[in-house]
Amino acid sequence: MKCTWTAVGMSGGVDSSVAAALLGAEGGALVGFSMKLVADAHGRCCSPEDFQDARRVADRLGFPHYVLDMEEDFRRHVRDPFQEDYAQGRTPSPCLRCNTLLKFGALLARARGVGAERVATGHYAGLTKDPRSGRTLLHRAADLAKDQSYYLFDLSEAQRAAALFPLGHLRKEEVRAAAHLVESDPDLGANLI
Repeated sequence: MKCTWTAVGMSGGVDSSVAAALLGAEGGALVGFSMKLVADAHGRCCSPEDFQDARRVADRLGFPHYVLDMEEDFRRHVRDPFQEDYAQGRTPSPCLRCNTLLKFGALLARARGVGAERVATGHYAGLTKDPRSGRTLLHRAADLAKDQSYYLFDLSEAQRAAALFPLGHLRKEEVRAAAHLVESDPDLGANLI
């Protein structure tokens, strides 16, 4: 039987950690990736502390974790276009570009380079397969207050087909509860959802 790998985009936060735990509970082979997007990051994203948190979760759940240097990709595809658009009076969406071009573009390509077939993230969104057309359809999350489908609308069919959003059917409170359980017992927390 062929082993199917799933890459998990790990920010070091609760959502991506619980997404990894849920996938791990299903028994699939996982590999975690964190994206280093800016040099000397502090605060909300991509800091050394975030990477340490992601690695700690991966170690606890029993799969490898790597930090990918994607600063050049981020500069070229997200930061520079954002600055150019903003300077021209437009209202750009850097998160949209990051999801489409980095998480489900460059990260997916790198994940496939090590044998992973799909990329999972902690986004709150849903995906279903349309039985008539065979297309992968994007849906709003069960938790409308946390829904992130609007940041994912630009994904191509190929990107949607390769994506997994394990939190799409959950409410944020359920994810937080699962995180507390996973912290104390990785198998117990993931299996309760």
